[in-house]
Amino acid sequence: MPQSPAGSSHAHKALPLIIGFTGHRAFRDEDSETISARLREIFTSLLVAYPSTPLLLMTSIAEGADRIVVRVAIEMGIDFIVPLPMPPEIYETDFEGAHSKEEFRDILKKAQRWFTLPLVEGTTADSIREPGYDRNLQYAQVGAFLARYSQIMIAVWDGIVVERLGGTSMVVSYKLQGIPALFGPPQSPLDPVETGPVYHIVARRKDNPDVIGEPLTIKKYFPRGYPSDEEAELAFAKIYEQIDSFNRDIIHYEKHISERKKQSAEYLFPSEHEQSLTEAQRTTRDYYTSADVLASYFQRYTYRTFIGIFTSVFLAAFFFDIYAHVFDNTVVLSAYLGSLVLAFIWYRIAKQKQYQTKYLDYRSLAEGLRVQFFWQYAGINDSAGDYYLRKQKSELDWIRYALRTIAIPSDVELLNAEQHTPESRYDRFTLVLKHWVDDQTKYYPRAMKRDHKKLFKLELLINFFFTLGIALAALQLTAEPQHFLVVAIGLAPLVAALLGGYIERNALVGHIKQYERMGELFQHARNWLSKLLTEGKRHEAIDCILELGKEALSENGDWMLLHRERPLEVPKG
Repeated sequence: MPQSPAGSSHAHKALPLIIGFTGHRAFRDEDSETISARLREIFTSLLVAYPSTPLLLMTSIAEGADRIVVRVAIEMGIDFIVPLPMPPEIYETDFEGAHSKEEFRDILKKAQRWFTLPLVEGTTADSIREPGYDRNLQYAQVGAFLARYSQIMIAVWDGIVVERLGGTSMVVSYKLQGIPALFGPPQSPLDPVETGPVYHIVARRKDNPDVIGEPLTIKKYFPRGYPSDEEAELAFAKIYEQIDSFNRDIIHYEKHISERKKQSAEYLFPSEHEQSLTEAQRTTRDYYTSADVLASYFQRYTYRTFIGIFTSVFLAAFFFDIYAHVFDNTVVLSAYLGSLVLAFIWYRIAKQKQYQTKYLDYRSLAEGLRVQFFWQYAGINDSAGDYYLRKQKSELDWIRYALRTIAIPSDVELLNAEQHTPESRYDRFTLVLKHWVDDQTKYYPRAMKRDHKKLFKLELLINFFFTLGIALAALQLTAEPQHFLVVAIGLAPLVAALLGGYIERNALVGHIKQYERMGELFQHARNWLSKLLTEGKRHEAIDCILELGKEALSENGDWMLLHRERPLEVPKG
């Protein structure tokens, strides 16, 4: 039986595939073995399909089906986390008998982590102690949490829709139709529901044998917004494959990136403040360093490919001109052909290995993680995935799903950790200002100046080679014809055109404009946040950091779009 890589040496670095679970408390005892077999079947199929990705189960371990799925997860070596709808001592009052309560406590000890969701607005600690609407609201909230933060949901359910607040059918509806604003961010009715599919194990209740579908079979449902179930299944499979590809690259290039990851971590948040980081923030920083270093790795290969292709095309033109005007020789013609073949092979290798795609995707993920990390550190309970790459849906959906996965530990700690004192919160804001806002304020003008200087030099060279071509042509008109002069006349404007193509492919003009905008944005945010901290306005400082993160995510999305419009290809014409 395949085992989850959760216990392997790379598990803490790999993005997990989070499996939410909901199910009936009272199903037929004789069905428990078959239900366990169906759960193993689902887990095994995911582990086989995405071998570099650990599974992470998320369940509130109520009585009944929740306990079965936990036993299967433990048996298969799959880690699990437990969001509780209310404090354990209150939650336990819903369980029947001492054995059930003891089992619940034992499972909590084995969980990777557990946490209690906060009270829904309008409820109180006293109002949820007894059965009633307020207590059901807490169950509805944990169901919404499972739906929002899982990529796949498993439901052990009879398929009969009932309007019971916090019930299994309502949790399934949250997954497929969207989460109410009471429990999650606002969702436009025009947007597809970005939650994930439901694997439905058809199970009969003890008190009602009726079901929708064939008992103990697996059915799949998909969120609204897709033309067909087949297209939805392909779309989600692509998301999970891209997450698995990222995890595979982390493992494959570990030796190449391990040393650079230390530098990346130090740049994001210096080790001198390490003690102030929670475990969740360390995990986010680790994901950031993996994405950041892998992006730089594939960026180098992307740029080398650009240079290699452009150089090969130049050599092909050079050898053809030599063949046409100087040496009518098959060796020179073969060199021309070889240069074209080399350019094409270089292009195909880069395409096959997805240098540019991975460079852009991993850079986008890293920038989203940068925002996520500093939001977490400032105590902001938002996921960057809810605001990121909205213009680039479809091929970049996996990045938003990954960011929501990473946001779960943020929720965990914000919901359970003791509240920071105003003094400690001020210290955190000061570090956010120093290591994010100040750093980016300095980086963007520096990057703008670097690219402006590079653009200036390249434009000088373009003007030089165009002028050279004109001058050589004029010389050819007034002097005795020279074959090598003819070759130079043809190559000079070609070099200028190739340099212009390099400027366009690397979006240097767009970079300069965007870096200027980002520099102004961070400079303004720096002044604003400094003023708020001086005046001790904590809530306004949180709003400032949140708003800056959203703006940074929007600009990063525009950067991605700028480069996506300039794919790696062999120069035409």
